[in-house]
Amino acid sequence: MSTKPAFSFSTSANGNVTASPFWVKPAGKSGTAKKVWKQIWKWSKLALFAFFMVMGLWGCFQTMWDGSVATNAGIGAGLEFGFPFGQTGDWRYDVAGAAGQQYHTFSEWTMAYGPFYGLFVYPGATLVLNFMYATREWIGGLNALLSIFILLLIIRALSIAVTLRSTLQSERMSEVQGKISEINAKYKDLKDMASKQKKQQETMEIYKKYKIKPFAAFEQMFITLPIFLIVYRVVTIVRPLKATSLFGIWGFGMTPLSQIFSSEFTHMGWTFIFFLLLVIPAQFLSMKLPQRWARQRNKNAVATSDKGNKQQKRMRMFQTVFAGVMGVIVAFTAVGVGVYWFMNALFSLGQSYLMHRIILRNRRKGGKLESRLAALGLD
Repeated sequence: MSTKPAFSFSTSANGNVTASPFWVKPAGKSGTAKKVWKQIWKWSKLALFAFFMVMGLWGCFQTMWDGSVATNAGIGAGLEFGFPFGQTGDWRYDVAGAAGQQYHTFSEWTMAYGPFYGLFVYPGATLVLNFMYATREWIGGLNALLSIFILLLIIRALSIAVTLRSTLQSERMSEVQGKISEINAKYKDLKDMASKQKKQQETMEIYKKYKIKPFAAFEQMFITLPIFLIVYRVVTIVRPLKATSLFGIWGFGMTPLSQIFSSEFTHMGWTFIFFLLLVIPAQFLSMKLPQRWARQRNKNAVATSDKGNKQQKRMRMFQTVFAGVMGVIVAFTAVGVGVYWFMNALFSLGQSYLMHRIILRNRRKGGKLESRLAALGLD
């Protein structure tokens, strides 16, 4: 039976042999392993984000050179995903074989339409298609609503780590926003190189003090683009979704603005105004309320000069304009996409409020949440 020695021995730089208890790790080994792991994790994240960004751009611009993936609100037009023709005998779920250049089908895994469809759109479309078929007897398009909600939950679950990290970084940025605004205002009219360097130095000191990584808050953007495009493609190509009329009023494949300004306005087109009055305010509130809660949490982190206050007002104005642009996009995209954004906005509001309460509670308990996230590498 062997026993672990009470002391380990090491040789110092001057040749002397020193002893230390066995529980003390040799100097340097732990630090080196940690640095190596950090580098591996860093480059792995960069590669992953780059991959998602490339796939997002691929899906965004693919229609410019590949007409086979063009979307069309009409049944039996554009690119459609469903079961092979004759499998179910239901025209809402079975897609016919390709007939000419204006209609293309997608019923099994294939890379024929590129990696974006094969790797990302196909899993989501398969989930929605099978769930909708299993619940095809539901009325009013409720199965379509639930299928989109399930898709939303899965996407949220897969991106929870990035969301938490982005939320934490945004919170830290909110805490020091007043100080950053003061620095920007202080050096606004100073254009010489020395002033610019001093401004950058003071800003980086604040970032270092509060453990702020300026680009970490943008990580969610690299995930948001492909997620939006995946949902957009799923909603616009899955045949039963295209055939769904929510409550017999809003067709999932229709675009609100085209219906409002069409000859159908006096018939059912006017109802799309109410659809926009539901989706756009929800989208607006999902952006504004979290900012309001952040200001409540950081009442002391405000600018104290007129220049600093003006900069914060310009930032809020930009956010308002961005919210308006998002509203316009909702009006020009398919109803099914608008339904997803409506659910996503409600989910974001709930998540933001929950994080608001958790952060307040965390502060009262001395920052235990941040230490736990740091231990998981999410700080």
